[in-house]
Amino acid sequence: MNRRRLGALALVATLAVSPLAVVSASSAASAATRTNVTFAYDFPGPDFELTPLVVAQDRGYFAAAGLNVKIAFPPNTSTTTRMLATGSADIGFITTTDMGVAINAGAPVLSVANYSMRNNWALFAKPGSSVTAKNLKTQLKGKRIFSYGDTWTEAMLPFVLRAAGLSASQVKIVTDPTGNDLTSLLQGRVDYSTSTTNYEIPGFVGSKTKGNLVTVLGTAVGAPDVPIWVYATAKSYASAHGATVKAFLSAVKKATIWAAKNPTAAAADFSKAYPKSGYTNAYNQLGWKLTIPYLTNSKGQYFTQTDAQWTTLAKALKSIKLISSVPSPSTYYTNKFLP
Repeated sequence: MNRRRLGALALVATLAVSPLAVVSASSAASAATRTNVTFAYDFPGPDFELTPLVVAQDRGYFAAAGLNVKIAFPPNTSTTTRMLATGSADIGFITTTDMGVAINAGAPVLSVANYSMRNNWALFAKPGSSVTAKNLKTQLKGKRIFSYGDTWTEAMLPFVLRAAGLSASQVKIVTDPTGNDLTSLLQGRVDYSTSTTNYEIPGFVGSKTKGNLVTVLGTAVGAPDVPIWVYATAKSYASAHGATVKAFLSAVKKATIWAAKNPTAAAADFSKAYPKSGYTNAYNQLGWKLTIPYLTNSKGQYFTQTDAQWTTLAKALKSIKLISSVPSPSTYYTNKFLP
C-alpha cells in the first residue's frame, strides 16, 4: 500500500522478524508456553496501522490469549501473500485487491477479518490546484501521476481514468516502488500523488507546507467503496489452527477498541515500540486518528466481512481486467473465526 517511506526501507534488515515489544526476563518463561504466531505486515517497515498489534502486546491482550506474536516485514509490498501461501508467516495484513488477484491466480489464502471498512484512497494535488471530480479530463490529460506500483493503486487508477474519459497512454504514470509520493508531489516531480487519506494528510501536515492539500477520493469518480485492508491466512493454517486464528483476532479486536478509545496513548505505544520507524509521534498520532473512522461498518461492527463487499470488489476488478472471473464471495473470506 502507499506510504510515506521516511527511511523505512533502510530498516528492513533489522526488522525482518521483529518482536512487538521487548520481553522481560520475568516474562520469558511464560512466553515460552504460549503459541507462537508470525504476523506478516504488508510493508517493509512499521507504520501506525500496526497500532492494534502493538497495543495487543503492550497491554497484555496477546498474553491473555496465550499467544506470542512476532511481526515479519516483507522485502516489498507484493510478498506478504506469498509468505502466507508458503507458510513462512501464519497470519498477515494485505489489501482486498491483493486477495482478489491471489485467488484469481489460485493462491490458497483466505481473508479472516476486515481491518478497514471503506475506501479512502485518493488522488492528491498541491495547494492551489483546481482539480475536482467534474474536471478530471482537462486536469489529468498529459499529467504525471505517482504510483508505488502496488496492487491497490493499479486497481484504483483505471476507475479514475475511466471517469476522466482518458486512457493510460494519455497520462504519465510514474511508478517508483522505493520513492516517496508526497515528496515527489511537493517538489514538482509529479502532478498528482496517490495514497490513502490517513497516510497522505499526516505527511502533508508534517511538511509544514502552506495551504490545503487538494483531494479527489476514488469513490467520487467510480472506484468501489469497499474495505482496503484485511487480516488473512493460508487456508491450510485456518483449517489446522482455527483456535489460534480466533484467539489472535479476539486479542486484536480488544486492542483495536482500546486504541480507538485512547488514540493518543495508542500512538505513543507504537512510537515507543518502533522509535526508529522514521515517523514522528505527531505523524503516528494523526495517522491513527484518521484511521479510526474506517475501522467499523455502519452498524458499528469491527472485522465483519460481507458477501456484498467481495462481490463488488470482484466485479470491479474484472471490469478493469485485473482478474478473469468473479468467483463466489465465500472463495475469498470467512467470518467463522471472528470473536
